[in-house]
Amino acid sequence: MLIEDMFNEIKFSEYVDTGKLIDKINLPDFFKVYLNHRPPFGNTMAGIQESFNVLGFTNSQGKKAIRREDFLNLLLTKGEHMTEEEMYDCFATLFGLNPEGWKSEPAATSTRESEICLEEELPDEITAEIFATEILGLAISDSSGQLDQ
Repeated sequence: MLIEDMFNEIKFSEYVDTGKLIDKINLPDFFKVYLNHRPPFGNTMAGIQESFNVLGFTNSQGKKAIRREDFLNLLLTKGEHMTEEEMYDCFATLFGLNPEGWKSEPAATSTRESEICLEEELPDEITAEIFATEILGLAISDSSGQLDQ
């Protein structure tokens, strides 16, 4: 039912205003729909940690980490295509620097590379915990390893 709800939200998102059904969205809008519909207890720290185990290296504290430059490069080159502008807009929203929230169109983005310095916002090495808590803003439940919204 979750996927059907997401499809319906996308499909009818502009119907009242334009009378048209939508069959495509950009990555920031996908994130918005996903975050609105994700199961509250579906993500675990173990799942995020596994990704870091595969993609990362063991840092001086013995934790798996991804270097900031590698992390940003992975966002731009792997998975669904994301432009630098979209990436900066996503980070600006995650860090609360976009007061208006998500933008529907990348061209409408108010935050540009010059306005957000990822070298200042992101640590040199990103661990699974840093990614979950400091970047995504999630809380980690001590007892179950679940991520709270």
